[in-house]
Amino acid sequence: MIRISTILMLSLTLAATCKRNKGDVEALPDDTVTDANADGTNGDGSDADANAVPEHVQTMVDNFNKVYFDFDAAELSPESRAALDANVALLQKHTGIKVQIQGHADERGATEYNLALGDRRANAVKDYMATAGVGPSRLTVISYGEEAPLADASNERAWSQNRRAEFVVTWGADGAVKSSTD
Repeated sequence: MIRISTILMLSLTLAATCKRNKGDVEALPDDTVTDANADGTNGDGSDADANAVPEHVQTMVDNFNKVYFDFDAAELSPESRAALDANVALLQKHTGIKVQIQGHADERGATEYNLALGDRRANAVKDYMATAGVGPSRLTVISYGEEAPLADASNERAWSQNRRAEFVVTWGADGAVKSSTD
């Protein structure tokens, strides 16, 4: 069940990121975590949909950049740092947003090794973002190792797509983590 929801979440994230050109970052409104008023209305008298993804959160989901890694490496390239700088700018504008950083590996290597490599990649991203000014409490990490590939082929092109870190924007006043792709 978790694997199916993870695959669905990754598919939706991939679809959202494919809609834009790399480097295109849409300006975000400077607002709070929810678009609803304290009384539960949207400001027009209608009830706020508690399950609706706030517009600025969806904009962040659509504009977050993935980070790619070299074979058997967790070091950030200059291109990765540039992508992360854009992500940091989004998070600095919306301080109520939290992010789960998901580390991935290609299919080569043992499962345990790939889980550890995915963890090192996710933590490298977290460390970079924290050093750049994002509060560490806003960043969580998880490793999927080789379990959630973007490309299923067994060739260098597919492997290079699978060696990555990607992001799930999370929020919630009650402290519960909710996927922005639910």
